[in-house]
Order: sequence, then structure tokens, then C-alpha cells
Amino acid sequence: MRPLAAAATAALAALLGSLAPAAAAAQESPSIQWTLDRDADAPREPGMVQLNVEYLSPGGGRSMNGRSVPLRELQGLSAAQLASAAGTQVRFRLRRDAGNFACEGWARQERGSGHCDFAADAGFAAELARRGIGRPTAAQQFSLALHDVGLGFADELGSQRYARPTVAELVRAGEHGAGLEFLRGMGSLGFRMGTVESLVRVRDHGVTPRYVRELAAVGIRGLGAEELVRLRDHGVSAAFVREMAALGYGGLDAGEMVRMRDHGVSAAFVREMRELGYAGLPAAQLVRLRDHGVTADFVRRANARAGARRPVEELVRLRSRGER
Repeated sequence: MRPLAAAATAALAALLGSLAPAAAAAQESPSIQWTLDRDADAPREPGMVQLNVEYLSPGGGRSMNGRSVPLRELQGLSAAQLASAAGTQVRFRLRRDAGNFACEGWARQERGSGHCDFAADAGFAAELARRGIGRPTAAQQFSLALHDVGLGFADELGSQRYARPTVAELVRAGEHGAGLEFLRGMGSLGFRMGTVESLVRVRDHGVTPRYVRELAAVGIRGLGAEELVRLRDHGVSAAFVREMAALGYGGLDAGEMVRMRDHGVSAAFVREMRELGYAGLPAAQLVRLRDHGVTADFVRRANARAGARRPVEELVRLRSRGER
């Protein structure tokens, strides 16, 4: 091969090599659609909107993410544009550590829709690698940007002495709603789970800073994360604790509350039994009554037949024999 031809071939190879990453990134870039609603599921707080992003990956998978965000984060979109009665074209940017979303579309009467382009931040992967976490793939970086998991989250994990996460764990945290706000909120209440996996597990079971604070307000304090998960899994809410305390069942431990909730001992059942003359029954007796299918209607009929208020154990025996 002549020198000139060899040089041209080498130059072409170098050019193709430089274009390959860009081409791969373009192929991995998802198709992104957005919708926005001031009133749908967004908290009714000034300046908050509900942003839903639906994206179709090159492989054909379709996913949707929705979250409430401050309107100020949608740079270029004003409250006046969003409220336009006649409708108007809009453009805005959503900036994240992992990359930026450039969006355009249409807004009218507090709603909007359109499409977005995503551009990954070139320095983000290097920063994660510098922290010993690793470099995300293009798909992982898109997910981290979409769920707003950035360098602040990684640094907060370090501040709270969590085990160093992997990129996959960061992605999972974002996808499950265990981001920076959740991490800081739980940490401020003394819950530092030590691993991202444990943090995500607590979030998946519905234990949030709000839930912890609500329980504390009704006197349920000092429980560990696993105890809170158990309460949440069994439907023990602050409202349930408050209602039972008002009926004379305050100070129950976590196990007693779970048993009452699991066995169908509700505030309504306790009130009905009190009205029938069974006030102040121990929690264990209330559970026993519900376990044997004793309802308030059954108690009324049984007592009417006897012409007197039957003891709890007699009610249980009658119901166990199949009386109705």
C-alpha cells in the first residue's frame, strides 16, 4: 500500500473509531415523552407540579416515571405559560447531575405535554468513578438523571457511613424512591441503615420520615427499622394507634398492635362492644372474640335469646358451636 493511501486509511479508521461511542450512545438514547399536571397527583403546595415522563428504549421496553417537582426546576417554563387559557408552545430544561433534559411541547390550563431530548453529562461518570463507585452505562446514567440520583446522594451516603454502593444500587435507589430527600429525612430521625439495599427495603415497605413522625406524635417512639417495617406491613397507622388509645388501649407494644390489626380488632368493633356492655376488655379477649367470628350483631342476638349479657367465653363457645 502506498504511503498516501495508508495514511488515508488510518485517518478513516480513527474517524470511525471516534464516532463509534457517539453512535452507540445515540442508539441507546430513549424516546422521551412528558406530561405535566398541576392538580393530578402533585401535592397541593405552591409551586409544585406533577411531572410524568414516559420513555421507550431502543429495545422496545416502555417505562413511566412520575414525581412532583418544584416548577422552578423546569427552567424556562413559567406559571403564566402553564396557566395559559388559549395554550402556548413551551420549552424548558431539567438539569440533573447525570445529564440534562431539553423539553418542548404545549401547555394549556395547568396541563402540558411534549417530548424531551436527553444529554448525558460527560463529567458525571468520571466523578462517580473518582468516588470509587464505578462508571455507569448509558442506560444507567439516563436512569440516574431521570430519578435525580446525583453526586449529592453519593456523598450523603458517605457522610452517613453507608457501605460504598455500586452504580446498580444507585439506580435501584432512584427507581424505588429512596433518593436524597428520603436518605436525609431518615438519617435526621436516626435511621441510618448502613447499606443502600436496606435503605431501599425500608422505602419499599412504606416506612417514610412522615410515617415515623406520625407514629412519634401518637407516642410510638424508639422502634428500630425492622419493627417499623413490621408495623407498616400489618397496617398499623398513626390513626389506628390514636383511635385505639382514645378507647382506652394506649401504651400497647408493637406486637399487641400488630395482633389486634391482623385479627380484625378495629376501633369500630371496640366501640360496638362497649355499647353492648363489654367495655374495658383486655386486648387478648378482643382478639379471641374476632378469631371466633364474634360480631356485634351476633352478641345482640345471643344476649337477646338469654335475656342477659353473656360472658365473653360463653359467646366464644356459642359461636364455635355454629350458633348464629
